[in-house]
Amino acid sequence: MELTTSQAVQTYGVFPNVLHRMTLMGRLEARKNTNGHWLISKTSLERWNRTRVRRAPKAEHKAA
Repeated sequence: MELTTSQAVQTYGVFPNVLHRMTLMGRLEARKNTNGHWLISKTSLERWNRTRVRRAPKAEHKAA
């Protein structure tokens, strides 16, 4: 099964540019369909999601 970039963004809570970068690095299996849209393998997304490092948001500095 394959997901569009939009579906993957909603399902895995990640930015589209991250998915594109992971595809270019070979960490996600993906292909372009006849309309030029990316389709990403759900299996590779699940594998990547289990091993990815989630970073905490940066703390804001408050001026005193």
